Amino acid sequence: MNTEIHTVQSFVRSEVEFSLYKQGVTLIGDQRSFWIVHHIMEQIASDVDTYISMDQVKPGIVMHVHQAIMDLRRAGVKAEELRRDQLLSQQKGIYVKKVLSAYERFLNQRRWTDFPGLLSYISTQLPENVELFLPDPMPLPPVSARMMERLSNERMTRIVADSSFTDVQSTLLFGEVQFYHATGRMAEVREALRRIIQGRMPLDEVEMIVPDEEYTLAISTMCASLGLACSFADGLPAITSGMGRAAHFLLNWLESGYQVRPLVSMLQQQLITFSEREQGITNADCIRALEKNGIGWGKERYIKLLESEVVRFQGDSNERPEERQRTEQQQRDDEIKKHLTNLLGELFPDEEALSSPKGIWGWLVNVLDRVGVSGTEEDAIVLQEMRGIANELQECPVPDLMPFQQMLLYARDMLQELRVGVQRLPKPGSLYISSLPNGGISGRKQTFLLGMDEHSWSGNIRQNPMLLDEECRRIGAGLQTAVQRQRDRQRLRDGRLGMISGNITCSFSSYDLAEGATASPAFQLLQVFRKVSGEPNADYEMLHRSLGEPVGYLDVEQPSSTEQNGLPLDGSHCVFRQIRTNVNLMKDRQSFIESVYPSLRQGRLALEARGSSQVTEHDGYIAGDEWADYWKGRDERTLSASQLEKYAECPMRYFFQYVLRIRVKDQVTFDRTSWLKPNERGSLLHEVYRRYMTEVSANKIMPITHDHALLLRIAEETILLYAERIPAPSPHVFERERQAMLRDIEVFYRMELQANTAPRFFEQELIVDGKPLHLELGEDMAITLRGIVDRIDQVAPHQYRIIDYKTGSPRPYKENGMFAGGTQLQHALYAMGTESWMRQTGVDSDAKVLEASYVFPSERGHGQVIGRSQTERHRVVEVIRGILSSMEQGLFIPASNPAICRYCDYAAVCGEHAELMADKRKDEVNSELLHTLLEVENIE
Repeated sequence: MNTEIHTVQSFVRSEVEFSLYKQGVTLIGDQRSFWIVHHIMEQIASDVDTYISMDQVKPGIVMHVHQAIMDLRRAGVKAEELRRDQLLSQQKGIYVKKVLSAYERFLNQRRWTDFPGLLSYISTQLPENVELFLPDPMPLPPVSARMMERLSNERMTRIVADSSFTDVQSTLLFGEVQFYHATGRMAEVREALRRIIQGRMPLDEVEMIVPDEEYTLAISTMCASLGLACSFADGLPAITSGMGRAAHFLLNWLESGYQVRPLVSMLQQQLITFSEREQGITNADCIRALEKNGIGWGKERYIKLLESEVVRFQGDSNERPEERQRTEQQQRDDEIKKHLTNLLGELFPDEEALSSPKGIWGWLVNVLDRVGVSGTEEDAIVLQEMRGIANELQECPVPDLMPFQQMLLYARDMLQELRVGVQRLPKPGSLYISSLPNGGISGRKQTFLLGMDEHSWSGNIRQNPMLLDEECRRIGAGLQTAVQRQRDRQRLRDGRLGMISGNITCSFSSYDLAEGATASPAFQLLQVFRKVSGEPNADYEMLHRSLGEPVGYLDVEQPSSTEQNGLPLDGSHCVFRQIRTNVNLMKDRQSFIESVYPSLRQGRLALEARGSSQVTEHDGYIAGDEWADYWKGRDERTLSASQLEKYAECPMRYFFQYVLRIRVKDQVTFDRTSWLKPNERGSLLHEVYRRYMTEVSANKIMPITHDHALLLRIAEETILLYAERIPAPSPHVFERERQAMLRDIEVFYRMELQANTAPRFFEQELIVDGKPLHLELGEDMAITLRGIVDRIDQVAPHQYRIIDYKTGSPRPYKENGMFAGGTQLQHALYAMGTESWMRQTGVDSDAKVLEASYVFPSERGHGQVIGRSQTERHRVVEVIRGILSSMEQGLFIPASNPAICRYCDYAAVCGEHAELMADKRKDEVNSELLHTLLEVENIE
């Protein structure tokens, strides 16, 4: 009652703020003073023989210079008082004096002042009825000490604290004291929480004091999973909030060159939202659009690929016609793409934003304002703090032009400084997590001192290279050396912790699992042990013997015999504790674990089934009538040649792709060495060949008069069209691939000069009355065929030859391999389909396709032509009948050739399943089941 708690800074500010207002003076913080120093360093960098050149004006060096200037200011040292010989290097002395002098002038010109400068504005004293109380020891910088003396008017009382809890003469006020050590920090934190729950300690009677942020984050994560409320004296990093993570991801997205994966990840984690309620567009819609458009990276690729029409790639030529009536789904996709195009156009930073930390920070705030998800109070606080920093940067002399990577460093540093959930006072009903610099004064009954290892408690003594300890001693004026500063911190810490009066638990991590290294306990822990044990001469060996075995993450291998370790923390702890302590369970631990976790049992049975000789459901065999009824009961069995070939190549891949309809996510990654993917390149060449042949054969005069200039013009137009849709990573890569495609086109041209057939149709879709073709394959078998024939040539009246362009390697197409185990059916199916299409549509009622050719009009294919005579129609029917019969059986086993798994999109699902199936294919126990499929695979 009748008291106010202040820091020295807040107290002084409250006393002088009205005086500053009347004089028109603005108090600045550390951020603005940092950028003032940065600005001055850039100006001085142009001087001859300067100590720090422009190339060295980077975040780390600026931080050291700023720290040195502020230390001098807090000590009351002015530029005119600083002598160059007080620093070890005369050149450095000149530089520091010049920066300090420019800093003082800058503040005076702007009517600004930093905190040390407030001393000259203190003209009032405390009222007669006000008394100041300060803890003792509480070392203050010289300027702060003079401020307090001037304000207090000699009414300042120092509260003398008890001796440090490590002092030999101190009398510990602790109640019960316990010790333990653990194998890793996570195990240490788990044990602390387990003891809190085991001891039924009210959460608002517990303070946990930790040495660093790693412990804080571990406690936060575990408390969230266990549903334990906690508050943090120093708060948590902004990145623990959704808004902070969104800002972090956005910087990564920017640095990656706008790769689509970080953007999709933000949408999946709901850190940002692209949804539009009025249009009914959800984040899921936007994710699918971003993934399936093959954007990959680059600002230009987003806009061009989303704005362009869908490019039909070669790999889809059998299944997706280029000219097709727009469906409702396509219209929906266009709406989503248009929404994304408009939205992303606003989100991409302009050149100004990419030139300075001020610009990039303003861009971050604008993006988070536009699409950030503010789901909690912490999110709102982070965004508000970021807005405040953006406003502050407008007043700072931030450079307007800075290297991109350096600018990102500054932005990340500012983001890292943001904190959320700061609770300076303990929160009722919650654990209180404090740090070594401020913990131990909550007055709570239970205190856990975590992380009491030597490294965490001894601290690192790091001198500022711009103001070394020797230089501080030369300057004097109360400047603290790094050694003095560290000793003062430890003395204050130990004195404060000596005031703890309740029960205390001391712990440390004695083994780092990640590094495989041991850690020693802090000297302070040994001192506490000496006092508690009554052994003033106890050493570390005695301490280790007393501690016993370290606590593990689950603490099941060496459980303590004490009652304190009786309660497991969670389900996993309980299960493994029971296995360890129950002899009967030890004999059959697997059954017990599987009874608790049935999914583990299912996984084990699946692995055992795959390893057995019998083909089972775990190998892709769907047994029973349910599948057969499903297969027969489908209203429409529309198939393409590609689907049938894919089943013959790998039934399991067919099942994933066409039965389960598992969509393979876009995996486009930035590759500065290539432009088009193989399927994109093939689609481009198909387009060139189609356009050229359509134009030169339009008059139907035979023989065709070829036009090389026309072909080159069409090629150049098509290549430029693709370049607009899919930007190349560089002009050099574009030109290299352009020349390669022009060489392919030359091969095509030479082949056409030697051709003696009459082209009739190009990119012909096999449809009748707008529906897929009904193809009779025999008296008792028919399919609905979907596909596009690249080219149909007439060789004689009513006699035709169909051509399928291939831009890959001709190696898989052997001269004597007609069907290649069912993996090459397109020639036969398209031959039969073309005949049926011509007859059903009236194009030629007596049409007969004599030959189907795979043509390789490319440099890689050497202009090779592999013809397939269409005289064995009965064999085609046998192959297709066998494939359909195997499908109806429910056989979707892995491929017979494991080599194709290297290029399969579903390899991550199967693993080495194809290799495991090799023996099962030969085992007689499966001969009846696999008979039909094996017959198909053996057909050449």
